[in-house]
Amino acid sequence: MTVKKEYRPTMFDKHGPGAAHSVRAWAYGLLVFGLTVGAFVFAGGASWYVIPAAAAAAFLAIGGATFLSTLAGNTYKHVMVSGATTPYTEQYSYQQSLVMKGEIDAALASFETVISSKPQAVSPRVKAAELYTKEKKNHRRAMELFREIQRIPGVSAGDYVYATNRIVDLMIGPVNEPGKARVELRKLIDKFPD
Repeated sequence: MTVKKEYRPTMFDKHGPGAAHSVRAWAYGLLVFGLTVGAFVFAGGASWYVIPAAAAAAFLAIGGATFLSTLAGNTYKHVMVSGATTPYTEQYSYQQSLVMKGEIDAALASFETVISSKPQAVSPRVKAAELYTKEKKNHRRAMELFREIQRIPGVSAGDYVYATNRIVDLMIGPVNEPGKARVELRKLIDKFPD
């Protein structure tokens, strides 16, 4: 019978990338301490104050290395684009992984769950509609999803135009209703006359 050991968080778990600065600073401090003690012993001038002097030099090295490392990191964050202000957009990687495994029905069922729980979300509707039309040849459901995008309050112009163009593509193509496609294009012109 094997006993599972409980995972104990490491310094890197607790402090993240900043832990590397601490490790580096302590390494520099120990290097300074060792070199100082070694130099005094080798020179034959070892006396009682060598160890405290070496320890003080080591702690100064640790503090200096930590300070310089933190300063460099903060300067980099200030000067370079950090990406912290970029909003996260959900990728729906679980559903995409199902598609990659060939589990189209499971992916569509998952998309439908997401769609029903997020009435304002555009991306899952687009992804599901494209999947319906390409993999299942269910062009009517794809058109319904694109129409839902058109009806979302505050939908961006780009998303609205994309949904309308996809509806037109489906009407001209597999649905074979070119007259209705002209109506959709007229609505698009009326909504965005410029």
